Amino acid sequence: MENFDFSQYFSQHSFWEHLSETERQKLLSFSRLAHYHSKEAILSGDANCLGVLFILQGSIRIYLLGEDGKQATICSMKEGDVCALSASCMFSAATFDVQIDADSDCDIILVPSAVFSELMEKNIYMEAFIYRLMTEHFSEVLSAVERIFFLSLEQRIAAFLIDKSAETSSLLLPVTQEELAQSIGSAREAVSRSLKQFVKEGSIRLSRGKIEILDKNSLYKKLP
Repeated sequence: MENFDFSQYFSQHSFWEHLSETERQKLLSFSRLAHYHSKEAILSGDANCLGVLFILQGSIRIYLLGEDGKQATICSMKEGDVCALSASCMFSAATFDVQIDADSDCDIILVPSAVFSELMEKNIYMEAFIYRLMTEHFSEVLSAVERIFFLSLEQRIAAFLIDKSAETSSLLLPVTQEELAQSIGSAREAVSRSLKQFVKEGSIRLSRGKIEILDKNSLYKKLP
């Protein structure tokens, strides 16, 4: 993505027209392009101060990681989305210890946390932009935790398959049982047993690296 026009890209966002020329130059000077390969870690461990991510191409997966190694997906983001969870150090009262991986090969604009913090202090429109993002992210975190604690394993699997089908506009889902288990925060063995039951019921068909939905209505019936 040589000769990328950062100013043209940022002009599509609501905060741009409210930035002074000095603030615009600050943002442009420190913005950089980053490329990540599929499954590559973007944010891991205690490095919660990476910066704000503007996704140009591809998709990322944001998830919680338990001490036992289990993962639970909070959400996925794709082209056009903006992620502020990768800069949670900007919000001392609402820090999220999350992991972020590239879900596919992706190109991202990274703006360091320190730059955004400075712009937020000086410009109320930039502050409003970021706080709106964090409010949306907080809602997604709560929804993920709610699914883990209050839905049965079958319900979580059904919800995942329905959501994935809507996301891909397809009944044939390119997802492995291991990936499904990671996404819903469960053990692969338990997920495998539940999927076999779904197969017996005629709801799905399993193949190598894929799950095909045969009866979406039966999946909806499993939801609370």
